[in-house]
Amino acid sequence: MLFLFCFDLKAQEEEDVPIAPDRELEGVLKAATRFKPRPKFFELNTVVFTDFLVEAESDIEGDEDAIVSQNLIREAKLKFPMVLKEKVNLIGGLGYRHEQFKFSDQSDPEYPLFQRFDDRSLKRYSFSLYYKRDLSETKFLFMFLSSSLNSDDPGFDNFRNQLKSSLTTLIGKQVSVHKQRGFGISFGYDFGQPAIFPVYLLNNDFALKWGYELLLPKSAKLRYSPSESDHIYTTLELQGASYHLQDTLFESFDALEFRRSSVRWTLTYEREIHDWLWAGATVGYRYPINIFISRPRERRRDALMLINAENALYFQFSLFLVPPNKLFNKAKGSG
Repeated sequence: MLFLFCFDLKAQEEEDVPIAPDRELEGVLKAATRFKPRPKFFELNTVVFTDFLVEAESDIEGDEDAIVSQNLIREAKLKFPMVLKEKVNLIGGLGYRHEQFKFSDQSDPEYPLFQRFDDRSLKRYSFSLYYKRDLSETKFLFMFLSSSLNSDDPGFDNFRNQLKSSLTTLIGKQVSVHKQRGFGISFGYDFGQPAIFPVYLLNNDFALKWGYELLLPKSAKLRYSPSESDHIYTTLELQGASYHLQDTLFESFDALEFRRSSVRWTLTYEREIHDWLWAGATVGYRYPINIFISRPRERRRDALMLINAENALYFQFSLFLVPPNKLFNKAKGSG
């Protein structure tokens, strides 16, 4: 996440960061930067899951099960610079996400969950801010804020219930030209329901073509770049979301929340098509840990329906735009 943010037209030269006075080592580390991925500023993704079983448990409607024969996700992301100064950077972001389900082999086709979600979508419109401020030559403040409208029918009705926000703040240190470390706190829906938890950042390009990015407990990513035009990632991450349901499942409730959380492992290959156009292919595995439906702002212990989902394999296909190499290299050398 931090690398995507840190495309900085006024970035400090790497020589400004104190390192051991081994000029040969410094040259190797500088050379390694050419293998780092350029930041994405526009991205299109399509995600397709294999079939998986879901089992619903509810004291109101009883227990039923079905096969999710289609779980399709489409999303678009845009990032744009807002403030680019020597010590302060502010990057904005816009996003849209559309998720759709289809069921088969329902134990009861009239069950509210299957009727409500079959061929109906969950949508998210999001706005985000990435903020970084240099506090000294080696220390920095980083903040990530995201607000979104999450609903089956986003709009101004029940606006407060649809609005979901998350915030991550940390203090970091540039340990060397290739290593960053930081500590902070995060608030969000990574566990399916609102939660505050500490986070630990460690980014390290430990070899010419290798690097890792940790933001624990949210994500851990290992990168291998065999060339400037190829990148391979393996990632383990915690993902969660909460959606307001305008069209409720139960007749006696006007508004409900659909909440979920999962652990995901992915293997991704990205390849340059043109200087500024790239494509990516991902195979992933999802392990659900927390899925339920409740009244707004209530937690799992008060859930009206618990949903158990099988683990599932999924595939993602991506197209994205990056800054042209000539412009990006010129920007890194400015300041």
